[in-house]
Amino acid sequence: MYVVPRADVAVFTLGRLPRNPVLGAEVRAAAERASRAFRSRQNSLERALSERATGLNFRELRIASITGAVRIEWDGAAISWRIVEPPTEEPEAARLELARRFLRSVGPSTPKEFAWWTGGWSGSFVSATRGELSDAQQTFRSLEMELIEVELEGQKRWVLRADRSRLERAVPVDTVRLLPAGDPYLASQDRALLVPQPRFRSELWPKSVWPGALMVNCELVGTWRRQVGRVTVRAWRPLESEVKDAVEHEVSRMPIESATKEVRWSTGDMSP
Repeated sequence: MYVVPRADVAVFTLGRLPRNPVLGAEVRAAAERASRAFRSRQNSLERALSERATGLNFRELRIASITGAVRIEWDGAAISWRIVEPPTEEPEAARLELARRFLRSVGPSTPKEFAWWTGGWSGSFVSATRGELSDAQQTFRSLEMELIEVELEGQKRWVLRADRSRLERAVPVDTVRLLPAGDPYLASQDRALLVPQPRFRSELWPKSVWPGALMVNCELVGTWRRQVGRVTVRAWRPLESEVKDAVEHEVSRMPIESATKEVRWSTGDMSP
């Protein structure tokens, strides 16, 4: 679940509206189908039609949500959605602001990663289509005066000019954190930059349900999963006793209903 302030709804919906008129028409058509399905569900005696019964699937709902007229909620097991009044802001202003938020959050970055990060009209986080990439490139060109080119790991990327000095002065933070699965920090297409070892990348981003990530002093060093009050941590390298103590403290503060809370450490092979 991500909580978006009401004032920012246009940024995270209309900000993803494609400039391509053909793709834009598909988004609006999906929103109209969702609206008809919602009215049918309201008029139904059962008032609980499934997605299949309404003729919609999750991909179409995600496409329709780009208009801002469809709100989707997921509780980990079921999807619910409703129709609301769409934002009235101009899409172009929302597109530019979304790119600023993206660069401030995960920059330095590229138009290709921005296209992937936004999810695009296709509703797929696997890759960016040609239309999505073209849109992202146009957005970066429109922000040209606000961006500056930098080099990261031998590759050309961009950041906001206003953020460059802060990035240059940045130092590692001495901290231990249990990042949840889906944390924005982990939502990067350039996973090799976050986790250089392929084996560990496959553990953090498996094809099934993702675990959380153990971060020590700004470095990802393992994964964790929780079942009720038990947290199982798998470290990719031997951990210092003070790091383990910090993890135990993090678990003790988790707002979960459990009589006991405990940490179990994986003893599997830690070699890369």
